[in-house]
Parts: sequence; C-alpha cells; structure tokens
Amino acid sequence: MATIQKREGKKGPSYRVMVRMKGFPMQVKTFKRLTDAKQWAQDTESGIRKGEVKNVVRTAATKTLQDVIDRFRKEVFIHRAESTKRAEGSFLAYWEKALGSYALAYITADMVSEKMAELAAAGDGRRKADEDAEADKPKAAPKPKSRKTLKHYRDTLAVLFKYAIQWGWTASSPLDGVNRITKIRNERTRYLSDEERKRLLDACKASDNEHLYPVVVFALSTGARKSEILGLTLDDLDLTRDTAILRDTKNGDTRAVPVVHHLRDLLEDQVETVNRFYDELEPPADTRWLFPRRDGQEPIDIRKAWENARDAAKINDFRFHDLRHSTASYLAMNGASLVEIAEILGHRTLQMVRRYAHLSESHVKGVVRELNEKMF
Repeated sequence: MATIQKREGKKGPSYRVMVRMKGFPMQVKTFKRLTDAKQWAQDTESGIRKGEVKNVVRTAATKTLQDVIDRFRKEVFIHRAESTKRAEGSFLAYWEKALGSYALAYITADMVSEKMAELAAAGDGRRKADEDAEADKPKAAPKPKSRKTLKHYRDTLAVLFKYAIQWGWTASSPLDGVNRITKIRNERTRYLSDEERKRLLDACKASDNEHLYPVVVFALSTGARKSEILGLTLDDLDLTRDTAILRDTKNGDTRAVPVVHHLRDLLEDQVETVNRFYDELEPPADTRWLFPRRDGQEPIDIRKAWENARDAAKINDFRFHDLRHSTASYLAMNGASLVEIAEILGHRTLQMVRRYAHLSESHVKGVVRELNEKMF
C-alpha cells in the first residue's frame, strides 16, 4: 500500500511516497511532481508483487530472513563450538543487517550477488589503522577479502536457506542462482626454521607478559590452537598423567594432548604460580584459568604481547596459528604418519593434513624400501 504525503517547503511543495508491503522493507522516495510520485508508487508496488510468484510457499512472503536467523541462533548456532561461533557470528551479523528485513520471497539471486560484490569491494576490515601512524600519512588501501572469506559469507547464507526450506518456510533458495566459490588454494604450510624458532622463543621469554612463553611452548609442543590453550582451566590439567584436556575445540570434540618434557616443567611452575595468585585473589573467582588475566575472571589476551615478540624476533609472514603448522611439519619430518598427525591436531579426516605429506617423503621412502627388501 502506498501513502503520499504533501510537504510545503521554501522551494515549493514536494511529495513523499511511502510504499508498505508485508514482508518487504518500506520504500521511501520524494518527488517534486505528484504525477511522478503516483507513477513511482505504482511501479514499486508492481515490482514487489512480481517477486511473490517466484515462491510457491505462502509463508515465504511473511517470514523474513531475520526470522530464519533468530530461529537458527536458538536451535542450531547455540550448539556450535565457541571458536566456530566467533567466526560464524560475524557472517550472520552481516546478513542480518544486509537482508534481515526482507521476506524470503523477495530475496533474489541478483540481490545476493550484489551484496557479495559489495563485500568483495569493501576489503578486509579486520586490520585497524596503526594508532601511532602519522596523521598526514595516506591510509593504505584495505586488504582484499580472500576467496575463502567470501565463500564463508555465501555458505552461511546458503545454510540459512537450507534450514528455511527444512522448516517449510520457503520452497527454494536464491543461492542456487549465485555462483559457488571454488578452487580455493590458500592453505598455508608456513613453519619456523630452527633459527627462527630459537629467536621467537628468546623474544617470548623476554616479554613483559609472563604467560606468553608457556603459551607459545604449549602451542609448539602440542599443535593446539590459541583458543584451545587459553580456554584451559587448572581442572583440565592432569600432570600425574602428563595430559591436558582441550574442551573448546573447533569441531566441538573434546580431546587430550600429551604434556611432556619442557612443557611439563613449565606447567608445573605455572600451576603453582596460578594457584598462589587465586588463593590471594579478592573476591574469589569461580574458575581458575591456567593463563588468567590480571583480575582472574577470564583468560589473558596475548595478542599484543605475541605481536611484539614476533616483531622483536624479526619473523615475517607468521601468525600465531602458524605455530600449529610448525608442529605438524616437525611431526611429518620426524616420521609421523598423516593419521598420527591428524589425531594429534584433532582433525576428523586426513584432508586437512595432506598438505604436510611432502615433508614426510623420507619416511615414505623408508616404508617402500622396507617393503621392496622383503619382496625381492
């Protein structure tokens, strides 16, 4: 339904048109002539109605994408692992803002493609400008979003429509008409050389953050993710069995990792220090984190300390997650099989660890040589 409001201004009258239809965001536009206003209202209403025939489910014209997202959060998202929630939550928030007010019947493939193009053009907004940079220094162009990131956005919306179809709210998905993002080749196998590892560990030892060195040693020793390590409590550590239990994992599976050698020595001291800290803490904390922040209420944030240590060690093109790649690479070079690497890293399939296969070439040659010696 269209409403036209006449307004008197210094330059004469104008006509504000508001088109309201259930399941579609209100459309508003202002014209100088009444005839133009009426024509636009008629064309807009007609254009919206044409979208209704594309979906045979009546609720598709009344249920919005926001309704889908709300139900998805209550029934599906809540069961995701915490690390998954952090990433997927940002994708949901984007579609909520971009298309949340549209009824499912009015979301088209062209509309989704347009939003995907806007995402690609916007670049990666995660990197903030350096606060210490000179005011007159021109800002660098934003880093383009990777194809993998764009794929996550598209796939998240596809999942929402999959559930909308499952719930009987719509009969089809506009994503069927949006090109899939495939052939992604951005897997990293960056690992520390022996010299780089020594420099990095020395820099971590010298850090003002007392937790940084044991956290980095934990990552290198076990291949655990940063979120898995920082999510550890004292109850998750069993030094009598040389084991740590990782609960906040990416795939939601709880797994145990061995705590041995230098890491075990470090954690013995860490447990003693942390227990002393919590014994003196007022008010007492409900949870005793293995790597607590200063108030003891949550795990510590090591991001800044890590970046400072990495830069001090003069190590380029290296992220904290690459410590995990380093562990896997060292395991492969020391003869571990892909199955063993997958088990240590917590991967359900071998697909993610095949990138390290070339590093275990000498081990494979040894197996083949032994086989040939027995046969011939």
